[in-house]
Amino acid sequence: MEREFPSNDFAVGWTWRDVLLVIIVLFVGGAVLLIGGRAAIALGAVSGADGLISPIGYVLGCSVYLLVISGVYLYAARRTGWAALGLRQAGLLDYLLVLPLYIVGTILLLITNLFIFQLTGTTENPQVEAISGGNTLTITQLLFLFVLISMLVPFAEELFFRGMIYPLLRRRLSAAAAITINAALFALVHFIPPLLPGLFIIGVFLAYLREHSGSIWPCVLYHFIQNSIALLAINAALSMNPT
Repeated sequence: MEREFPSNDFAVGWTWRDVLLVIIVLFVGGAVLLIGGRAAIALGAVSGADGLISPIGYVLGCSVYLLVISGVYLYAARRTGWAALGLRQAGLLDYLLVLPLYIVGTILLLITNLFIFQLTGTTENPQVEAISGGNTLTITQLLFLFVLISMLVPFAEELFFRGMIYPLLRRRLSAAAAITINAALFALVHFIPPLLPGLFIIGVFLAYLREHSGSIWPCVLYHFIQNSIALLAINAALSMNPT
């Protein structure tokens, strides 16, 4: 039976060691998947081009995030229940807060990215190539990417960063410090240097929603909107500049 925790209770039943074990599950499982994928490509069974829209790329992408969810289950949820990870109902106000926070976050994100692009002299987004291989998306490809990028990715990332890591930070730190560190970790893990400031901004709003609501569902909703709009923007850009 799952234990119910009040929204401000961060006395969780897992430790940083368990977070490390989740990361090990991800890296070991990811390495196995990568080796298997490269072997399939080398044998000519599948094509490795076109990023996530290729069959092998899509399966590997989904599998990585399923590994994250599995790791969180094994080393946290199985022991304490999903509610301790923030998988509990939030208040109506918390959900109503998502849209205005997203609008403010998007404005800050656009200003930050504009500054970065001016500084670096490039407007290229590395995510475009990784997602689509630079190719225009068909409706079917867009729908499949929607399932992965707008649904699976937000759930898995919020479960790990705001569900598992944030309570550990919050146990010993103030809300401001926990939000800042959580956002920094979220940005750094994406390994995309030009987008780090923007990802940090998104991470701040996501961690704030976790603190405010005691639930990860408003965070998942914000992340869903963020990724969906980004995916549609990438598709629109590719449609206007087909390769």
